Amino acid sequence: MKILCCYNVNIDSVCTVDGARITDYIKNHEINDPPDQIRDMSDFLALLLMHIKNGTGGEYLLETPAAIREASSLIKDPPVLRLGGNAGIAADVLSSLGATLVIPNVVSLSRRQADLLSGGAIQIPVYVNDEVVLSKPYDAVRDQEEAIHYVFLFEKGTEITLHGRMIRAPYSNRIIATYDPKNIAMHVDAAFRDYSDAHVAEMDGALVSGFHLLRNTYPDGSTYIDQVHRILEQLKGWKSSNPNLRIHFESGDFLDGDIRDHVISCISDVVDSIGMNEEEFLRGDVDLSAINIIEKSVQEIDKLGISRLCVHTRDFIVSTFDPAYIDAASEIDALNFGASISAARATSGYVNQESIHDAIKKPKSNADGIHECSMVQEHFNGKRIGNGIHLELNDYSVCIVPSLWCEHPVTTVGLGDTMTAAVFLRELERCQ
Repeated sequence: MKILCCYNVNIDSVCTVDGARITDYIKNHEINDPPDQIRDMSDFLALLLMHIKNGTGGEYLLETPAAIREASSLIKDPPVLRLGGNAGIAADVLSSLGATLVIPNVVSLSRRQADLLSGGAIQIPVYVNDEVVLSKPYDAVRDQEEAIHYVFLFEKGTEITLHGRMIRAPYSNRIIATYDPKNIAMHVDAAFRDYSDAHVAEMDGALVSGFHLLRNTYPDGSTYIDQVHRILEQLKGWKSSNPNLRIHFESGDFLDGDIRDHVISCISDVVDSIGMNEEEFLRGDVDLSAINIIEKSVQEIDKLGISRLCVHTRDFIVSTFDPAYIDAASEIDALNFGASISAARATSGYVNQESIHDAIKKPKSNADGIHECSMVQEHFNGKRIGNGIHLELNDYSVCIVPSLWCEHPVTTVGLGDTMTAAVFLRELERCQ
């Protein structure tokens, strides 16, 4: 399989926060109400405490990297640098799973970034004598500027005392603090643009993401509407040149509801499938049951007019699709494969043949996910296929499988992107 991955590739600086250190720090610092952007440590702490209390994840823009300089005093160990960005994580996973060719859009390719893009199938478009050719990442280094996103993990059971009140994390999760001007502006590398436009007929699929980083306005006077229009023109060109190209859009955690609604509305006219997690999909609805998600998915896919909508949660994965898109047995196989690869990443922190083998060989059943699947089967009179359930609703096929359980994840970063990439690859293989 030959796959394009765009638009956001960066470096993640990953660390784990220490509850006791946070407790000591906030004794002498004021905490604001949770904001929508991080301007200083008070903003950062407000968001961190909110997410620890709820066990949820989130991503927020940094006004400047200096705003969280003191955060280094709140972590357990020195940060670990990993490949990041939805497109970057997907590219790494696809290469590890045996894709023939993976071409990511990398806007800041430093030496350190190139070292992280180590997958054998990953190639970077570069100009050589005014022609665009493919190069190994290490040979394509062209920039010392680095796009670093700061990822703060917290573990299940992390305890913090605030004004005499105990806050305890019900689940492991993370928040991300992002300062990344190029990816925020959906910058497209010129060589990637020219190569993908010229060779898209040779590609099998494209994974598209990064729109959740968009801002209302930019220093050059442009707006998110301008950025979205520019990217959509490229995607439409790809589809025109290769009608068989399958494009999946992964939503992400939008900070602005108006931007999210505009992006989803526009991109649904171009892509084949859309994916998101339960928080992104439900938008404040507290009913996290699979039955509610399925009923809403059928309404949403019908409204958007796309071929497939996937909602991945901590406990299960729901895929709603046009029966012409893929058959139910193949989709359940793809969803289970994605669940296994995501579990491999959670357990070991990375995806390679050894971690994949261990995750598939020793799956840990997810009791809550299995229960949700049983409730779906009973409520909709669904048909069991392996450990998944298939049902038909309003002329759509719906499949659900349980996620695999990891009691003590090494990381919670990129699990959705890992699952998405694995499912997409297996779907492409099954639909050949």
